[in-house]
Amino acid sequence: MESRLITAAILVCFFGITCAGTMPDYIKICHRNDPELSKCVKQSVHNLRPYLSKGIKEINVPALEPLYIGDLNILEASSGGITVKAKKLNVYGASNFEITKMRASTQNKRFDFELILPHLQGDGQYEINGNILALPIKGSGPFVGNFTNFVAYVRVTYDVKSVNDIEYFDIKEFALKIRTGKGKLRLDNLFNGDKVIGDVINQTINDNFELFTNEVIAPIARALEIKFLAITTKILENFTYNELFPV
Repeated sequence: MESRLITAAILVCFFGITCAGTMPDYIKICHRNDPELSKCVKQSVHNLRPYLSKGIKEINVPALEPLYIGDLNILEASSGGITVKAKKLNVYGASNFEITKMRASTQNKRFDFELILPHLQGDGQYEINGNILALPIKGSGPFVGNFTNFVAYVRVTYDVKSVNDIEYFDIKEFALKIRTGKGKLRLDNLFNGDKVIGDVINQTINDNFELFTNEVIAPIARALEIKFLAITTKILENFTYNELFPV
């Protein structure tokens, strides 16, 4: 009887190692009953960063560097009397995030985490028309922005769905909010290229950077939310729940 139990234990270990070995390098498995589950999930997400940067072709995950947002209506005229649009927007540095807080619960089927984005750069084309800080502003052309220490708060809730008797993650909610940090923007070709007025407007924006970015960050956060949800879903749909979170 004892020899049978030993044999069974060896087989369980063997098949466990074999199954774990079939998982790709970018997946770090976390056991759902791990008392330090939050720590494991944090490490697992951090492990993904270099792969997300270049993209994961085998499961059709696009490269995160740069993160292409495209065209975005940032502010409408009804919001403070100013219209701001971005076109061909690219964001660089999104894969260099650092998770500072993580709370994972398979019982509540929820992940809450806070991460810092040490340095982001954005570029593209802009259109702006209206008033900012009592100053009229109008123009269109290229822009570039550098942003440091932005903080993101992410909440993910999920369910477990069965497909052909196999369980998979099913994301129910992916919510992202951003707290702005410091940075600098440069809008070229304001007022048809009038350098004097353009420099004044750019200086005014950067002197009031936090106020300006707090006005425009919500739609940018929504755009990032959609992008990150698509990436998360693409990864999760390629692995079963038991592969990612075995008992």
